Amino acid sequence: MIRLRPFPSRLVVALAAWAGPVLAVAPQDPETAARRDALHAAGVAAPLVLHPIVVLGRPDSRVAEALGLVLEKQGMSDLDVAAVPFAPPKDTKWDDVPALFGAHVAALGGEAAKRHHLYAEFLGTPKTGPEEVRFVVADGAGHVVIVDRQTPADAAFKRTAAKDPDPLGCSMLVADRLFALADWKKAPGSVRDGKFAKGWKDRSGVPDQKEFAAMKARLATMRDTIDKARVVVLPTIAAGGHDGASAARLAEAIGREFGCRAEAKADGAKLAVAPDSNEQKRLWDLARALKSSLAKAPAANADYVLAADLGVDAEGGHCYLHVVVTTATGEFVLVDFQNDQSPAVSKAMPKALADAESLLVARLGALLR
Repeated sequence: MIRLRPFPSRLVVALAAWAGPVLAVAPQDPETAARRDALHAAGVAAPLVLHPIVVLGRPDSRVAEALGLVLEKQGMSDLDVAAVPFAPPKDTKWDDVPALFGAHVAALGGEAAKRHHLYAEFLGTPKTGPEEVRFVVADGAGHVVIVDRQTPADAAFKRTAAKDPDPLGCSMLVADRLFALADWKKAPGSVRDGKFAKGWKDRSGVPDQKEFAAMKARLATMRDTIDKARVVVLPTIAAGGHDGASAARLAEAIGREFGCRAEAKADGAKLAVAPDSNEQKRLWDLARALKSSLAKAPAANADYVLAADLGVDAEGGHCYLHVVVTTATGEFVLVDFQNDQSPAVSKAMPKALADAESLLVARLGALLR
């Protein structure tokens, strides 16, 4: 998952504010209506090219891939991302964009003429989150079929981007509006092993089934022996740094929760994890960083090593909890994440780092019992 907020685990996307009409759609002249009818008739099998989506004032193909993942999960099976972005002149008003995009599509010709095309912009600010999501769909000849723009005043926006204020939430909004305006019925699960799902998984670095099976066996062993285990807790990754006091609180809470010997290691490895729009990738980057560190220097007098990556934005109502547990030599035992879209986190909505630590220990309790 990816986020439009100042969190290290998510893509930080600056959105520019807008104060225009709540909704605008292409005029329903007979030709436009006929083109929309044709799009409706094509259904979720309609071939669709997703053009890089504008965030931070720049076209971003990764965000287009996020939209592709959402559409694929809702049943669209013939999707692609344009290699060359559509870039309207700077300061172009949105009212002029649909025609410019149509001309851009018409000029592509060739195979592009056989597909519909979608271009979107996500606007707002880092502090407030998304304030407008807008998109246009044109047919292969460059005729505009759909134009839509949504703000926090709209019901669809409240259901999606407002609850999940990041590129994935904004992508959910575009998908919902596209399906509504094309009058399509969603078919979740109908696309198996789609290329966007596969690409997202490959980039996240998620292990194969063999490694997951090995992790399952190690986790079962940990469950059976947790009360006798020795657990080393590394400095918590938080607020762009490393927090030894947080690790000490986690160790104390883990000891109480499981009756085990848990010890914070103040001089433990300070793992570095780069920000990424793919939350799964950030999680597995943390896991691999821990594995690499322990491969070089196994933890002495320990059965397990725990590393946590926690983020709390009380003002924005956002939170993420990433945790990795390995053996003393770095074999994966448990790799898990929760965020403010997870029921337990959403319900509790931590206000401080200590609150996130309590939620993390509760999550460990659920996983180890």
